Amino acid sequence: MLDPRIYRTAFIPVLFVLIIVAFSLENRPLALRSQLVPDAFDGARAARMLKSLTDQYPSRRPGGSGDDALARRVAAELRLVLPKVVVHTSIVKDAKTVDGERDLLTVQATQPGSAPAAQLVLVAGRDALAPRSPAALSGTAALIEIARVVALARGQRSVTFASVSGSTGGQAGIAELAAQLDRPVDAMLVLGDMAGPATSDQPVVGWSTSPGASPLVWTRTVAAALKTETGLNAALPLARNELARFAWPVSVGQQGPPVASGIPTALLSASGELPPAADASVDATRLQGFGRAALRSLNALDQSQRISAASPSVDLVVTRKMLPAWAIRLLVAALLLPALLTAADGFARLRRERSPVARWLVWVLAAGLPFAVAAIFVRALGLLGVLNATAPPSPPGAVTFGMSGWGVLISAAVIFALGFLVARPVINRRLGVSDSSEQAGASLAPTLVACIASVVIWIFNPYAAILLILPVNIWLLVGSRDLPLRRRWAVGWILISGIPVLLVAFAYLEQFSLSLPELVWFILLSLAGGTPSLLVVIGWCVVCGAAAAALLRTARSARAPDQAITVRGPVSYAGPGSLGAVDSARRR
Repeated sequence: MLDPRIYRTAFIPVLFVLIIVAFSLENRPLALRSQLVPDAFDGARAARMLKSLTDQYPSRRPGGSGDDALARRVAAELRLVLPKVVVHTSIVKDAKTVDGERDLLTVQATQPGSAPAAQLVLVAGRDALAPRSPAALSGTAALIEIARVVALARGQRSVTFASVSGSTGGQAGIAELAAQLDRPVDAMLVLGDMAGPATSDQPVVGWSTSPGASPLVWTRTVAAALKTETGLNAALPLARNELARFAWPVSVGQQGPPVASGIPTALLSASGELPPAADASVDATRLQGFGRAALRSLNALDQSQRISAASPSVDLVVTRKMLPAWAIRLLVAALLLPALLTAADGFARLRRERSPVARWLVWVLAAGLPFAVAAIFVRALGLLGVLNATAPPSPPGAVTFGMSGWGVLISAAVIFALGFLVARPVINRRLGVSDSSEQAGASLAPTLVACIASVVIWIFNPYAAILLILPVNIWLLVGSRDLPLRRRWAVGWILISGIPVLLVAFAYLEQFSLSLPELVWFILLSLAGGTPSLLVVIGWCVVCGAAAAALLRTARSARAPDQAITVRGPVSYAGPGSLGAVDSARRR
């Protein structure tokens, strides 16, 4: 059914692509630096402001009375430090938060620059789930102090200061701000935990809610400023974490929506992408160091040219080099090519032999139906408000896993089981197909569906297509009649093809500090909130169906190619025609 010569020959372009990729490596962009010393930032003054705000507004649930009162206080403080600037407040109507739909206030003020240029934006979130939470409010105190400094020394670029809510889940405030800002926007800096203990080795975060991240030149600029002011070395993300983030983009930080909307954005926070603990201690010295690092970053950008890199950037950081996105796309295409060509040739052979193929493709789609129905059910619960889910998802721990969580998990499992054990067999009987069939179409269909899915995914996100390189090649070889395997080995190889997906899951386990049950709950909340979109989820459900079909067929196959030979003729018997003296051995 499959031509191994096509498969082997299709690997030749991979060698040339590897050479091209090796020569496509680029140097990482240098960080922008400022010669101005940000001594005007007064950490003691900012610490006093932080204590005043924390004492006066201990309860700051998103959209609550305390959050709204704090927004008005921030507006008043900005009017004091920016006397010549109009401070206005806008409302984000019916924003999705961890407390359901709420109206969120956004405070915004812009200090004009001396030259017409793209503006810089400084943002701080003010809401918190637990009472007081001083570390979560330290960004607001730093924002007010930086506004005072900027008002004293007018820069070239305009600087917009904004106080938003919804940072505890959904990021509705900063997402609306990013959508309404006048373009062009050169860069945005989000002030997170500016005074708490450093609990992350990545205090500068640039992940996006879409495939990609903030341009490296901006995140390196902020990291360099942080090291200068505090001595803290902000680690760059590892290549494996970048691959996981680009392949399955999820971000819970405030920088995610602006980066996805095309604004180079970095989150500066001692706790990294995750929010600080409610009882985290704050320190005036740390607040001064982080505040001066933020001011130094703005000064460095104000004295330089615009950031020319596209946002979000999908270039991959490899050791000390950058691998362009086009090289990744080319390499993934080359690694998918052997399976694509061989599967297409196998499909053409089956069509010429008039062997049924369509029914086996439907058989594969039927295997993906339970996954899709369960995913649609979870998404419906999010739309109906049964699950308090947001997009982007709330940080881990923001929405607790209670009785409702167990109910959703059990309901989704029951729906999946009914679809797999009841609906799918009914469809198979109507089609006249069986999981244990030895027909050529049954062995080719899972690979064919996976190949089609890989091409579609590769068009939109080549990093996600990396997850399908092993499956399409392994399923093709396992299903080939020319390379028969023992049943347990075939099942083992199909399970091995899922390792890339497991690596993505483990990457998020590590970065979000999750346990396995917490990861399952986080995935449920993400699906319910619409991260990723339902169309993307259904596409991956089709891939899961192809994996299930390949596994079921291999596990239930009646074929036993490695069965030992137990019946033999006499040792001296060579068989008819072996001496070439009979008519049946002569060539005709």
